Amino acid sequence: MLCPECNDEMLVIELENVEIDFCDECGGIWLDEGELDLLLAVDSKRNSSIASALVAPAPPKGKGERKCPVCGKRMLLVDIPLDSDAPKSPATLVEVDKCPRNHGLWFDKGELRSITATAKGGDPVSDFLNDMFEAD
Repeated sequence: MLCPECNDEMLVIELENVEIDFCDECGGIWLDEGELDLLLAVDSKRNSSIASALVAPAPPKGKGERKCPVCGKRMLLVDIPLDSDAPKSPATLVEVDKCPRNHGLWFDKGELRSITATAKGGDPVSDFLNDMFEAD
């Protein structure tokens, strides 16, 4: 699969039967539809709020410049809340690119880490992702 940011071939990393497409050039990550839920092991209130934001996100902020690596459609910019109990502010939101046909999500470098860092502590998958994709 080609990176929607820099058009380089992405590496495939398999974790807990989930394929994570990682661009070694720009540090971006592509997750197919439903893979974020699987990685976060949605079983807590915190992780459930992330999942519900992805299933029925706030209205898109508009179209981004990137195209979905699966269908080629311009992706929508959506906000994912980091804390469902905090007031919505730029500090509590992560803007990601979402395919309009629900093929998946694009995370710029550090965005997936921001989301998994707020997931329930002690989860081995979240801990692995935080270590693997730690921001420079």
